Amino acid sequence: MSKNNDYRCTGNLTRDPEYKTISERELATFRIAVNDPIGNGREETSYHDIDAWGHHAKYAQGVDLVKGDRVTITGRIRQREWEDKNGSKRTSQSVQAETLNKVVRPPRRENNESSPAPSNSGGGEGSGFDTF
Repeated sequence: MSKNNDYRCTGNLTRDPEYKTISERELATFRIAVNDPIGNGREETSYHDIDAWGHHAKYAQGVDLVKGDRVTITGRIRQREWEDKNGSKRTSQSVQAETLNKVVRPPRRENNESSPAPSNSGGGEGSGFDTF
């Protein structure tokens, strides 16, 4: 069954996640930057706030997510409305993560060896992507 509020994105953390416990549930919050090509070699960057609850928060802590790490997230967009201390109505949106995966990058070469030619294998050993 398809949902109307599906979110899927890959981006880089803009800061280290913040971890807290709310009503005995673990929460990790962070922001990702997503670069989208807009033509002529240019990119547009958008920023998305992410809330990872429960085992997703524990995963984030377990793989030691830090600023700059690349993640793929699926989830749904949540909107909150509230009044600030001056009585003004405020609104914010965040993504409630339903899946969270750290994208594993191949290790950097320490010397100036040339890289092997790219392969069109689509994954597997030597592709730079790990399957979880």
